[in-house]
Amino acid sequence: MKANPTKIGSFAFLVLVFSILPAATGFGAVIVYDRVTTVGTPVYLKVLTKGRIFADGGRLVEFYLDDKRLGKNLTGGDGYGYRKYEPRRAGIINIRATSKGESGSGLLLVMEKSEKAVLIEIEGGFKDAYISDMAAGASRRAVKQLLKNYRVIYLSRFTGIRMARSWLNEMEFPDAPVLQWKGEQTLDALRDKGINLYAIIGPASVIATAADHIKKRYTFDKNQKEQTVKDWQEVMERLSESASSPPGKNKKK
Repeated sequence: MKANPTKIGSFAFLVLVFSILPAATGFGAVIVYDRVTTVGTPVYLKVLTKGRIFADGGRLVEFYLDDKRLGKNLTGGDGYGYRKYEPRRAGIINIRATSKGESGSGLLLVMEKSEKAVLIEIEGGFKDAYISDMAAGASRRAVKQLLKNYRVIYLSRFTGIRMARSWLNEMEFPDAPVLQWKGEQTLDALRDKGINLYAIIGPASVIATAADHIKKRYTFDKNQKEQTVKDWQEVMERLSESASSPPGKNKKK
């Protein structure tokens, strides 16, 4: 696989920008966190207001869903603010929050409880996409194909939500919520919202953590026996086999 210096440089640049941005600008920021829930299950929209370096609490934030005003809330002393919302329809809803002339945006994924979620850990699931245009294209096509039958949720372990979202946008991956991976805590929170955790793709450590929550677990890491796949095409084939197999006949995880 031939490395693409442009892609490596672009990712390194994003890391640098997001690590120094709060200290390098005199402006604050409004950070909106992506959320996932099911129809009729309340969710707390989450926002963080920041100053030049530190959190800037006690600010009035106005929330919008698909540009329709939802209401206002004050952020606490730690800069975090929350707004309760109970969705009545499934789909992806754009969240926007504004405060003192600044704004931020995020995504709210609302699922039917009958829908299946496929979780993709970005750093492990898309690791070859960082350095190869061919791998990036294969990953994008796989996600687009997944979205025909499943709901996709991105997970980020190391890069942080803002940088992960910027990279996904730059690489033109389909829109889907990005959640910070916190191990079983993340999986428990999704299940508490009624999310059907159908499959997960990521490094060996992530799929091992998900063993008690998700049966279909795939990794590109070697030496993980039947859970190791060679590429995204094999992932799609495994999922296709699982979907078409009669109950009790599917032997692969």
